[in-house]
Amino acid sequence: MIGQTFSRPLIGGALIMALGLGTGCASHWIDLAEQKDAPTPLQTSVPSDLRVPLLIETIQTTQNGVALATPIAVEHQILGAFEATKLFSQHFQSGYAQPATNQPHVTIRLTMNNSVEPHAGGAAWSGFIIGASMFLLAPIVTLDYDYGTQMALEVERWDGQTKQYQASSSGTAHYHLFAASQHLIDELKGQVTETCLTQILDQVIRDTPFYIAGEIAPSETTIRTVSVGSKRSKTPAHPVSTSLEPATR
Repeated sequence: MIGQTFSRPLIGGALIMALGLGTGCASHWIDLAEQKDAPTPLQTSVPSDLRVPLLIETIQTTQNGVALATPIAVEHQILGAFEATKLFSQHFQSGYAQPATNQPHVTIRLTMNNSVEPHAGGAAWSGFIIGASMFLLAPIVTLDYDYGTQMALEVERWDGQTKQYQASSSGTAHYHLFAASQHLIDELKGQVTETCLTQILDQVIRDTPFYIAGEIAPSETTIRTVSVGSKRSKTPAHPVSTSLEPATR
């Protein structure tokens, strides 16, 4: 009888504490790794008639060392990032419309090595603890999902000269037991990919003269110029699955 008298208030107090702690924080959030020694973004202008087309020849993707087909959403994200720089006059993708044979253009080959760590062991242990507590701890026990990517970009100019660039980014999705969703994981992957692309494109923009077909003349009011630079988003959006129409970019 005494045990029952004490157990009810004890259980009630534990429930109130768990709910109080759980409602005091977000059910899920994303942390991106801080970029150390990141250079200041460069913005510049180039004569529009000296820009050349860009051809995305290959995008190779691996995840934890296993080759994967690159998702259409990621292809769109990469193509859109290059378009946003305005460094190139047109944008093509292998398998669709191509630049004219005799037209000077830049060809890129991108490799993405992705790593995923869902912490399955930790999640199983946390699930056991939550179950043993009659789910009272569900709002306050945090689970993690890590995602990272390393990009290597090879760029070949119309005359055979090449340049290589590298960048990496990573992040972690934190969530409570009942807050896990594919949308959260997709958002994490999208933000990590966009951060890595921004680093790559910052390097490309710094080599702008390498991608211009001719010498840049002194600034004149009669020359039409285009501002180029990498797109920077305050709130990176996760990839949205869409179809790619075979058309000239």
